[in-house]
Amino acid sequence: MKWNSKNREEFFAYIEKLTDEDTYTECMTALESIPMEERDYQVWYQLARAYQNFAIVGNDDQGTPSFIGDKFLLKSIDILNSVREEGKDKAEWNMRMAYAYQYLTQEEEKAIPYALRWAELDPEDKDALEVVKECQEEIEKRANVATEKVIDQETAEIEEDWGVYLCDSFAYDLPAVIRTNLAFRDFEYTANYPNRLHLQILYKNANDSGFPTREEGEYVYYIEDAVEEIVKQHGDMLVGVVKCDERAHIFAYAKNELGYGDEISEMMSENFPDYAYTLAIVDDPDWELYFQGLYPDRYEYQSIMNMRLIEDIKSDGDSMVPRVLEHCLLFKTEENGEAFLAKVMEDGFIKLSSENQTDNEDIDKEYPYVLVIGREDAFENIDEIVWYLMDLAEEFDGEYSGWGCHIVK
Repeated sequence: MKWNSKNREEFFAYIEKLTDEDTYTECMTALESIPMEERDYQVWYQLARAYQNFAIVGNDDQGTPSFIGDKFLLKSIDILNSVREEGKDKAEWNMRMAYAYQYLTQEEEKAIPYALRWAELDPEDKDALEVVKECQEEIEKRANVATEKVIDQETAEIEEDWGVYLCDSFAYDLPAVIRTNLAFRDFEYTANYPNRLHLQILYKNANDSGFPTREEGEYVYYIEDAVEEIVKQHGDMLVGVVKCDERAHIFAYAKNELGYGDEISEMMSENFPDYAYTLAIVDDPDWELYFQGLYPDRYEYQSIMNMRLIEDIKSDGDSMVPRVLEHCLLFKTEENGEAFLAKVMEDGFIKLSSENQTDNEDIDKEYPYVLVIGREDAFENIDEIVWYLMDLAEEFDGEYSGWGCHIVK
């Protein structure tokens, strides 16, 4: 059913029907189709409710993965804050704020004041005090665990080696831009930082791919800088930032979680009060998120290296016109290298040089045959070209070593 100003009562009856049927995606779509200028408190409230039902219950009562659900809980908070003046003295508004924070990981403390206000405004609704009880129990559990695991290790130092890449494997095939410190790949003191911090910040102006506008992206950098300063003051490790699914996800590893909740809350409320966010701190002693979620695979890593080389070429004043790009590959035997060469020549590559370094004591004995090939290509196609050569070299017991070119001004 489509909304119009004359079918208001019928439309909201339709929304109730969809809610009773647990078809929350349809419910959200219907409400989101209402023009912005026609959205009043009731429309916004119903949309926040639909977001929460989708996040907590899920379509057909099947649940929603927390990564996706968190976004909709944050969106519901953002909406409810936009009608705070009209809603703050209504039981239903406080109920929705309480539920949003209760179901966001480790945000129960924020839920309690809203649940208490809900109970005050609607003393007959016993669910309000039940929410308070459940939140207090979760807070107590966390406090007991945190007390047992407080440690005081010496702070380690790490080099800065930040790389940026685009992928769709971070979460549920959603496009993501990942910026991570590659230097942690060989970090020896991960055991000293067993607690993973995850701060999610909801964008206000995300595009259809879930990324912020250029203007908002630059503004959110200030939040990232503020978080980094807090992490550094604790002597802990900021490991990466992910832009994905209408949110900035900031990750750090800490010796313990003491103080972070209050400091992040103070920073956000004082400097970025318009942004909905949530902070979770969980055990991750093996740094699983860093190694399996943030650190690039071999193709993504090569893409980072390609980008860095192109930036170096640009900085030399290069005209960036297509030219012969030279690729170096290593093989276990000369026969494998020559077989590889025959294959790539079918794709227009030519042999530039080769050398069998079997007798050279200074080189890798496993791959003594060095082959350099070339083809005229544009820089914008470099990732696809290199990935193709990487895969093909493997078929011939070889390794891709890198590429280069002559500067053209």
